Amino acid sequence: MAAVLLAAVAGCGPTADDGRAGTVAPATSAASRSPAPAPTAPRTFVAVGDSITAGATDPSQPLVEDRVQGDASWLPAAEQASGVDLVGGWAVPGATTADMLAGVEPTDWTADAVVVMAGTNDLVRGVPWQESAAAIQGVVAATGAPTALVVAIAPNDLRPAARNGFNAALAELAGRNGWTYLDPWTEVDAGGAFPPGASPDGVHPAPAVAADAGDRIGRSLAALG
Repeated sequence: MAAVLLAAVAGCGPTADDGRAGTVAPATSAASRSPAPAPTAPRTFVAVGDSITAGATDPSQPLVEDRVQGDASWLPAAEQASGVDLVGGWAVPGATTADMLAGVEPTDWTADAVVVMAGTNDLVRGVPWQESAAAIQGVVAATGAPTALVVAIAPNDLRPAARNGFNAALAELAGRNGWTYLDPWTEVDAGGAFPPGASPDGVHPAPAVAADAGDRIGRSLAALG
């Protein structure tokens, strides 16, 4: 069924003898040393996720490489807002974090960053957080991307408290691993659930809501580096 994917990142030494007895070459001053190059913003990214990334609820409409088949994915808006090119990804409706880890291959893409939105289906299936965390870490590592943007899962009308708890743990996991964490759903978060009109089923964002989230994700992606 679908495609595949994708992960993460002086002092002065002793003065040198210039070869003449009793003389020492002057140490290089801090001002004359070249500064370390600043990190560059990403130019390419890969994405890993489930139906909310694929933009469809039908498993026959996964993300195929860099092509979105569904009409409710956040990816097109993120790419447009960031100016960063989507070069691949793995997103299948219904996928758990374990499915994502099984689907991602470390040699499939070379990208500057990976964007991961994972965990909604783990909540549905009662997957323990420790298993979700291990799978997400594996996904980021497997992509080989030096920079990771880990995105909060969307509101969930059936499990708002569990959703909030998952995102709190996800933010802590991101901090421990040096990833960037982003919650793009704050405008449509009613205590962990969707407000009226923001979701057709209480789980998936409406297309306009997905596009707004994608815009926020894209702007965060562009700011990495």
